[in-house]
Amino acid sequence: MDADYDTMDEAVHTVFSHFDSPQQEVLIKPNLLGGFPTEQHVTTHPSLVKALVVYCEGENLDIIVGDNPAGRGNLMGKAKRTGLYQASQGHFKDISDGEKISVESDYFSELVVSKKVLYTDYVLNVPKFKTHIQTIITGAIKNMFGMLPGEEKSTIHCKARSLKDFSRALVDIYRVRPPDLTVMDAVIGMEGNGPSSGKLRQIGKVIASDNGVELDAVMAHMMGLDPHNIPMLEYAHEKGLGEISIEDIDIRGELIEVKGFKVPSKTLVRFVTPLSSGYYNFLAIRPRLNRKKCVQCWECVEKCPVSALHRNEYPHIERNKCVSCFCCVEVCEHHAMEVPSRARDLFDRFFLQGLT
Repeated sequence: MDADYDTMDEAVHTVFSHFDSPQQEVLIKPNLLGGFPTEQHVTTHPSLVKALVVYCEGENLDIIVGDNPAGRGNLMGKAKRTGLYQASQGHFKDISDGEKISVESDYFSELVVSKKVLYTDYVLNVPKFKTHIQTIITGAIKNMFGMLPGEEKSTIHCKARSLKDFSRALVDIYRVRPPDLTVMDAVIGMEGNGPSSGKLRQIGKVIASDNGVELDAVMAHMMGLDPHNIPMLEYAHEKGLGEISIEDIDIRGELIEVKGFKVPSKTLVRFVTPLSSGYYNFLAIRPRLNRKKCVQCWECVEKCPVSALHRNEYPHIERNKCVSCFCCVEVCEHHAMEVPSRARDLFDRFFLQGLT
């Protein structure tokens, strides 16, 4: 549906005129990637979260708003910088308390999952319309990666490194607790090398579905992509989690394609999330530090899942340890960690010997 940030209350009421509302309690799970200011549109916009909270308050529901960004440090501070804490109107909680469960997957047999996600009656998933350098798109499925506490997510990056493997691991996690409803902030999206360093695009939509896989397929189509060419969506379809062919999805409202929308190429994504062989490890692109932007907050060092970053005068990357997960790029609120071009990466490799 058409929407803007000034009319989110109206949009939310329209959503719940089409889908079942929560009855007793609800977990509202936005995309809280990090402490990015609202105007950067990296995280779910506060106006949408506030409108959902106000609606649920009007239904006299027990409300929790929360997410598990990478790591656990200064969660409330990050939420406040994004505006999500204020938008939650007293309902924002730390949901990192987890429980170990058995999971069917080729990549892990057990996971620690947030108890609030597992046991809250109604999970309301509120992702952002964005691209992703590791999975091409990020939306309903990828946003549910946040059901894992920060430290648990690090192990997934180490166990499932390729585009195919990481995409499948995300779907296996999504299967643990698919959301009851997904409401996507697509008013302003992100193209290029998302999820935090891309360029903003005006789209002017809110997208909602009780099937997150089908919503992601619609988003991919709007980006100009064939959902069947997105490994994450193809695997989700194989697992019976939803339709991904646009003609098989019941779509109400105008389906648009955003002209000229830029997405990461599969070639680049494969070099960012390489296979485990030595050949691909040699070819894999590694992140690069822009010292002019670095404020030496050391967030990248703390969040690196394989301890490939160390404190020096500036953060130092050990190329032989780096697994190209680009978590450092995602969490850097100052955009100092960058995805280099293939040529730039080769220059760093052979002439600078990987020094940052």
